[in-house]
Amino acid sequence: MANWDEIFDQWARWVHQGALVPGGQSVLGKLIECQGVFGGGGGGGPVLDCIEADVEAAVLRLAAEDQAAATTFRMEYGAVGNMNDDTQLKRALRVGISLPTYKRRLKKARDYVIQALTKKRTQGNV
Repeated sequence: MANWDEIFDQWARWVHQGALVPGGQSVLGKLIECQGVFGGGGGGGPVLDCIEADVEAAVLRLAAEDQAAATTFRMEYGAVGNMNDDTQLKRALRVGISLPTYKRRLKKARDYVIQALTKKRTQGNV
């Protein structure tokens, strides 16, 4: 698999480009609502069969278990947060936590997302 940081940066750009379903609904939420089927109609919908969508789905599942870790992951890769927070220390201070806590949450989130993506991709190739 490619460099994980590159994949996560791609995911953050994907989020910023509006690749999530309009109206604030997540891709995962829309998939659940439509029972995995996206109907016809106007083009321009989000691309759902891509690594970025898989990252988003994993982050959403993580958020259900540990919102703080999911938020830290989003901040680290620039999906949310202040662009002036160019170091982990600045990002940690912005949310009022210590740098070790930030790093612990980030590690948990990265491990969770990497495990989810690895599992999905290896199961799909069997």
